[in-house]
Amino acid sequence: MKPKYIHKKFVDRCKEAGIPRSSYPFNTDTLGYRSLCRYLENLRDIHFGKAASRFGHDAEQKAKNSGVGQQNYPQNITPYQKVEFDGHRIDGIFVIKVKTLEGDDAVLTLDRLWLLSFTDRATRNVIGRPHICLNKEYNASDVMIAAKKAIMPFKKKNLTIDGLSYQPTGGYPSEQFPEIEWAVWDVIYFDNAKSHLAQMVRERLSNLIGCTTCIGAVDRPMRRSFIERFHNTFTSSSIQRMANTTGSHPKDPRRKDPEKMAIRYEMTFEHLEEIVDVVISNYNGTPHGALFYNSPLEALDQRLKKGMKPRLLNESKRTEFLFTQVEQPRTIRGSISSGKRPYIEYMGVEYRNELLVKSAHLIGTKVNVHINVDDLRTIRVFLPDGSEFGELVAAGKWSLTPHTLQIRKAINLLKKNKLIHFTQWDDPIFVYHEYLIAKETEKKKGSGNRIAKVQQVIRQAVEESNSPNQNKLLAQEHKNLAELDKARELQEKILVQKTSTSTKRYKTITY
Repeated sequence: MKPKYIHKKFVDRCKEAGIPRSSYPFNTDTLGYRSLCRYLENLRDIHFGKAASRFGHDAEQKAKNSGVGQQNYPQNITPYQKVEFDGHRIDGIFVIKVKTLEGDDAVLTLDRLWLLSFTDRATRNVIGRPHICLNKEYNASDVMIAAKKAIMPFKKKNLTIDGLSYQPTGGYPSEQFPEIEWAVWDVIYFDNAKSHLAQMVRERLSNLIGCTTCIGAVDRPMRRSFIERFHNTFTSSSIQRMANTTGSHPKDPRRKDPEKMAIRYEMTFEHLEEIVDVVISNYNGTPHGALFYNSPLEALDQRLKKGMKPRLLNESKRTEFLFTQVEQPRTIRGSISSGKRPYIEYMGVEYRNELLVKSAHLIGTKVNVHINVDDLRTIRVFLPDGSEFGELVAAGKWSLTPHTLQIRKAINLLKKNKLIHFTQWDDPIFVYHEYLIAKETEKKKGSGNRIAKVQQVIRQAVEESNSPNQNKLLAQEHKNLAELDKARELQEKILVQKTSTSTKRYKTITY
């Protein structure tokens, strides 16, 4: 309430109280208005937190939870000792290019994407290449993919945008300092997002990386001030300066039909990946006020020369499979009476290898299965005594195209609802991809993101190297499928020839 309205009520109450005109406040020029304003200002200063609530939730939040008492965590100077993680929704619209079912080129808009990144508290460096999530909300698998990219050695992209380049002074820690490749952190600071609290995230961070998780208080972003500040800097210096920006709010004057601009200039998802890569690389090489105008990379260099080297991930754990791995108990199925050879079923798909199909004595045995939720083409099986049985490959065409657990669930749901259909000769992933393209013509919301997700998974599987055993298994399965396809085509050809011969004979005996 404004002071003038409070003053009006004050004057009315004085009249009701029967104060004579010759007494205060009626004997002053302003009827006590100035004195009332001074009293209200004093009251505001005494109750600082409540007064800040008049200026919005952010002001109230900062007033109540910061600047009071002693700082509850000491300043750390050791690199990678403490890192912060968070997701930020990118303030821009981007597109993807696809081929329609008719063979025409089409440009589809994507819903706003997520940027998942790690920041080192001691040096302000952004650790590793951030992960761009195409899902409506990022999940536990996305968090671990971001962690994998932060830990694995960085490799520069081949830039396709004219004029875009990496600054010589910029880069990423693992790129500039080879001695800290595969460096890991001791403590990671999260907020209370559901994906951060997932069992998979907690288990992988503890057992694989060997770090402690610190979950911040609800609605307290100032507890992770470094990552919040970085996202603000990243957005204001890059995405919000582009024609396809959505701005910081719906009425932002920089927001000028971002969907139309993204389509006009063909600002693709691949372009976004390059922009993010370069902007953050240059950020790490830019002088920072909190570091006495040293860049984050320069600060890291000085700390390393003083012997403050971070812990490195054990060599036995440096496989991409482990970052997105979950463990589940499974029973080996099969039946001698029906001739069904041993197999393990997971998410509606059978898994086998040459050893398992010859191990009928294991039917009914409960085993522990390690599953890479980022690529379900193979699974790893461990017997009850803890010994590794080996890797199993998905049966049929499920082993052809890389796909995640999320994609597998989506395909199974569509098949259950009879929205898609595929035989043993069809690749389920391509059937799903064609279904999404067909739905996009109906302007179904989110189809563009799902199409881009399928393409991203396939592209990443090509770029990333699998284990030698997995490559051997997949190559053998692909060879078997190719031979089956040839046999099927030959059988169809023979059938067509027989049908043609029968028709000719029929025609020769009719008049």
